[in-house]
Amino acid sequence: MPTAAPHIVVLIPTWIEARPFVLAHGDTVEVFRCGVGSLACAEATIRTIRRRRPDRLVLAGIAGARDRALPLCRSLLVEQENLAALGSLRDGGFHPLAAHDTPERNGYRCSLPDGAPFRSVVSDTVETAGTPYRSPLSSAAIENMEGAGFFAVCRTFGVPFTELRCLSNYVGDPFAQWRLGEATERLAADLVRLLEWLHTTPSATEQSTNHP
Repeated sequence: MPTAAPHIVVLIPTWIEARPFVLAHGDTVEVFRCGVGSLACAEATIRTIRRRRPDRLVLAGIAGARDRALPLCRSLLVEQENLAALGSLRDGGFHPLAAHDTPERNGYRCSLPDGAPFRSVVSDTVETAGTPYRSPLSSAAIENMEGAGFFAVCRTFGVPFTELRCLSNYVGDPFAQWRLGEATERLAADLVRLLEWLHTTPSATEQSTNHP
């Protein structure tokens, strides 16, 4: 008997990010808005797991590039989310929660199946875009506002997960320079490509969900 296709549900933070994909493909895959920020995304992820019982969850959205060598409007998979902006202001400066540890001990990793169709990078999850308060140990190439909450919930519930981000701007650039329209169109096209790959990859639902 043929193997049933995995039940994959997509979460996208905002309608602006979701619109191109939903208008073109919303009748072929379940898509829900998860809201902006790690807490909103975590809550939406829990609701989705409980109500929809997916084989895999995909978080898709735009992101800012910390590495200016990365081309804008390029989609990337996230292999690790750091809580690099978590800490305190004291003694005249910012002190990360894990200031004397490695970024991996202050974040969450994602085990991707072999042969992924996009480059994978490390990301910082922040509450304020472009925040100057960030761990100097972070190796993140990009930043976003939802990833850590999404990773944490999926790992806790044992649900395989994937995060796809398309770069709309460089961190610190004025909002007027963000290439939102182009990035969201590219995100929609690349999300289709990712879903096709996940549906045809035998290991797509065999992801490790243990903490490093």
